[in-house]
Amino acid sequence: MEKFFKRPWLIMGIMLAITVFFALQLVNVEIDNNNYRFIPADNPARVTAERINDLFGNHVTVLVGLERKYGTVFDPDFLARLRDYDAEVSMLPLVGESLSLISTDYITGKDGAIIMEPLVPEDFSGSPDEIAAIKKRILSWDMYDNMLVSQDFSSTQIVVSLDVEGDDAGSPETLAVFREIRALANDYFGGADTTVYITGLPVFSLAINESVMKDLFFLVPLVVLVVLLILFFSFRRAFAVIVPIITVLVATIWSVGAMPLFGIKMSVLTTVLPVILIAVGSAYGIHVVSHYIDDRERAKLIDADAHRDLVFSLVRRVGKPVFLAALTTFVGFVSFCFTSVIPIREFGFFSSFGVIVSFLVAVTFIPALFLARGPVPLKPRRQFFRSDDEETAGQEIQDPLSKAITTSFMALVRGKRKVVLLTALLIAVSIAFIPRIVVDNVLVEYFKADTDMARSDGFIRKKFGGSKLVSVVVESPTPGGVLEPEVLVAMDGLVKHLETNVPEVGKVTSFTHLLKRINQVYNVDEDPSGIGLVKQQPLQTESFSSDDDFGFGFGDFGSFDEPASNDYETEADSEIKVHTGMSINSVSDLAKAFDAALLLADERQPPVQDFVRGVRRAVNHEGAAYYEIPADPARYGQADMAGLRNVVSNYMMLLSGDIKAFADDPLEPRAIKMNVQLRTIGQIDTDRAIREIEDYAAVQFPKNVTVTVGGFALVEGALNRLVVQSQLISIIISLVMVFLIISISYRSAMAGAISIVPLSLSILLNFAVMAFLGIKLNIGTALVGSVAIGIGVDYIIHYLAAYYREWQISKEGFLARAYGSSGKAIMINAISVGAGFGVLALSEFNILAQFGLLVALTMATASLSALIVLPVLLNWLKPNFLNKGKK
Repeated sequence: MEKFFKRPWLIMGIMLAITVFFALQLVNVEIDNNNYRFIPADNPARVTAERINDLFGNHVTVLVGLERKYGTVFDPDFLARLRDYDAEVSMLPLVGESLSLISTDYITGKDGAIIMEPLVPEDFSGSPDEIAAIKKRILSWDMYDNMLVSQDFSSTQIVVSLDVEGDDAGSPETLAVFREIRALANDYFGGADTTVYITGLPVFSLAINESVMKDLFFLVPLVVLVVLLILFFSFRRAFAVIVPIITVLVATIWSVGAMPLFGIKMSVLTTVLPVILIAVGSAYGIHVVSHYIDDRERAKLIDADAHRDLVFSLVRRVGKPVFLAALTTFVGFVSFCFTSVIPIREFGFFSSFGVIVSFLVAVTFIPALFLARGPVPLKPRRQFFRSDDEETAGQEIQDPLSKAITTSFMALVRGKRKVVLLTALLIAVSIAFIPRIVVDNVLVEYFKADTDMARSDGFIRKKFGGSKLVSVVVESPTPGGVLEPEVLVAMDGLVKHLETNVPEVGKVTSFTHLLKRINQVYNVDEDPSGIGLVKQQPLQTESFSSDDDFGFGFGDFGSFDEPASNDYETEADSEIKVHTGMSINSVSDLAKAFDAALLLADERQPPVQDFVRGVRRAVNHEGAAYYEIPADPARYGQADMAGLRNVVSNYMMLLSGDIKAFADDPLEPRAIKMNVQLRTIGQIDTDRAIREIEDYAAVQFPKNVTVTVGGFALVEGALNRLVVQSQLISIIISLVMVFLIISISYRSAMAGAISIVPLSLSILLNFAVMAFLGIKLNIGTALVGSVAIGIGVDYIIHYLAAYYREWQISKEGFLARAYGSSGKAIMINAISVGAGFGVLALSEFNILAQFGLLVALTMATASLSALIVLPVLLNWLKPNFLNKGKK
């Protein structure tokens, strides 16, 4: 050791040089809080999501909601601004498509052809007739419901699709584009008449990144200030305040600076690294400084040689307890490295690295600093931390605070039976509460309820289909197999089931919506009861064009020789017009139409909207009777199902443009898709909707096709399950390692077993509090258990060492002496660490605020358990290891 510390300035210089090196890396630290990258690349949910993206294109979307404070969205000035905004957004890099009220097309029949035209004409002037016509168009096709315009017409939504993979939703390039989208929205609509709401995966990533930076600049100085105040009131000496802070600042710089060297981006979890290392790592420096001051005060005035001997003796004496404290904390943090949740694993790696650095700096840099500083005289001072080493063992308690702590806890542990019964009761109650814990990692709940993110997500859920997306893919092993009528009917049935029976579903857009619309427009002039045998003829495909893309990603439509209707639904009429073979010429005919509508309804007393739709179907008003999947050969003038298959094939030929968003091939697809938007917040409701899809598909779809459910909503569900798995693995590993460390240290398995009892109680109480307060188990709170073990075990180690030492000296009054030599230090350490973590309550994020408060709580329960439960167990069981090595 003397050789190692022969050149203290060299040691400090090397430490400083390494610190400067890591500090220079801080400028390269990147932040990425894209939840998509939080789970492993080989996770089934992620693999499925990426496969769906490969088939149908990447769909990372930004949802821009615009709410008119006065009037409706059909204001000419508002639509003019919307047109300009849509055009500018469409020109941004990475933007694949901007779908809005302006850019969406409308399928209709005109002059003997099926055509597409803008939903809102370019010459829209805002007259009552034009507004009525647009409303009629929107109401005529359920594809538009909850997609473009809200039910009360006060709000509209722009869906901006980005050509990026889910893994890149948080990349700097993606976030730069989003900033442009947001800035343009505020420029065009940020006035007094419109409120802008924006949500989506890139929006969450950027919002988290911005909040992370705020937390770093606010919380880190605050926790440093808290520790400085504690150190000041503890030692009242400048060097004793500065030196422990140097320890943790060096460890923080090394840990965060190492991240870019390994290509690791900072996440919401690694944001708390500086706070944790400052709160936890300072204890090692405090321990060394405290003993140094105690030794110097006892030694009075000494020369340089005696001072060197004092420092060497100090390092030998405190090296082991500081090492054990660092080792157990390291074990608590390193247990996170065994999880498959990527940010938790990264947190585990760099936090455990920071603990190692804190320990190394405490036992190398600080002693070197003392040696370089020399035997500077110290002013007399009342001891704040009483040393718990052999030199003070067996001495009577002099400090008033130590006496108060000893008296209080001695009174508590005398009631041995009461403590045991209360401990058993707390364990039983806590276990009973554990099943009530809600496991849910909800992105929007990262933020406070009054933030823009929370308000925007709530607006999209309330006014439109919701921000969570589930993709349902139907696949066949043969080309065109998914176009069989029985497959399409099953798919359309799933759409109806979800919209009717699953309240979590806000909107469904499916491949079948397009086929039904074409069928409707094509058969607008037919009798509602069926089509004659001469109706269906091969389509003249050579006249098709592909100049425009349909707004929902369906592609283009060509014209064909068979007339559809004349000026189909281009104006809003105040009269009833029936484009059908059935005319209403009398009250009797109207009554028959009403009767037919009731027979078509799914309920005995259908709502007004359903009844009106039934009337339209009964008389084939504007082709409403044929808004369906062709499933009955006789109804469509076909001899068999093969004929119906040809009808569908003819419709597919009309899709001569890009339909990649819903089919993997324009003519003979093997796979077709539906998108299900959910209005859910948490994963519990989302999983309920997903189970409905899976249950329906298992029963209703033909066996020759496969139905796959995927999307980001399932990726979030997989993350939830991994969080639970991570929690269990990290806690088990931590407890096992603590058991082994203490068992080896005392050469007794009983010592290890007794030690983990108070730790387990602290963890169980944490879970009980979570369940009682409704705090969810998420990616943040999943860290609490192992962090509590890693830090809380220090209290076990310190008290057990004091108990063992005083027992070895004399059984008379040993318990009081054990409290006197360790009780105050444990309580002060718990308060300082708890206060450090309590600073996180001021975080921008709910999950970090909850994490900080829960860790602060576990510091209290762990310290109290060490000072009450542990001595009761030792007194009660009187394990043999206490007598080993007795002099």
